[in-house]
Amino acid sequence: MYTELDQLYNMDIIRTNFNQEKLLQELLTSNLVDSKTIKIPKGRHFDTITDTQEHIYYLERGIAHLSYENKSLAVLIDQQFIGLGTVLDFKEKTFDIQAYTECELLMFDRKQVMELLFSMQEGMLYLYLYEKDLQQSLLEKIDLLYQKGSVRLIKTFQTLCHSCGDISKDGNWISIPRCFTIKRIADMTNLSPRSVSDFSEELIAKKIIIKEAGQFIIHIERLNTLNNKNNIL
Repeated sequence: MYTELDQLYNMDIIRTNFNQEKLLQELLTSNLVDSKTIKIPKGRHFDTITDTQEHIYYLERGIAHLSYENKSLAVLIDQQFIGLGTVLDFKEKTFDIQAYTECELLMFDRKQVMELLFSMQEGMLYLYLYEKDLQQSLLEKIDLLYQKGSVRLIKTFQTLCHSCGDISKDGNWISIPRCFTIKRIADMTNLSPRSVSDFSEELIAKKIIIKEAGQFIIHIERLNTLNNKNNIL
């Protein structure tokens, strides 16, 4: 079915009209769908509170980590759906999600979401884009793991700077949230904590990063320059 959608629709149009923000607005304004706000405490695993077999969730605020069979898959940053794929997939999910910070979620009934999407002429395009983006993230993750360790760390720092970094007033430095410890970055890059620490020290020596009270602060222009050099080699 998705192959047919690839042929029928322009991808730019789909991203403009059927993105997650648009879907959220459809759900919040629909008389068919109820919503409820819940909170996941920092450090807790989502499955102790949530149930993706019965509900779809939208991460309004917070940072969480998605893994599968103890393998890191992705960092979840606010403003995205969780479990949207279960609208059509009734199999038990074995993904594990841990809250790195306190997370605030909007909870929707899965069957109500399914009913709304099926009632819309092009409702399936929301699921199509969600699945396509998820697949792309997994492919990028696989590609990352084929890189050497230092490159993995640099690209991971770039991703975190872009997705959840706090930019300094002069625009040169970006602070990564403190929840991204050496141990967690090691999990994300499939490196040992010792390797992450050693590579970080090399970047500190080159004045590309600073570490203050356990927090990584990145000089983004210098990091991008180093990454571009690695891509040329």
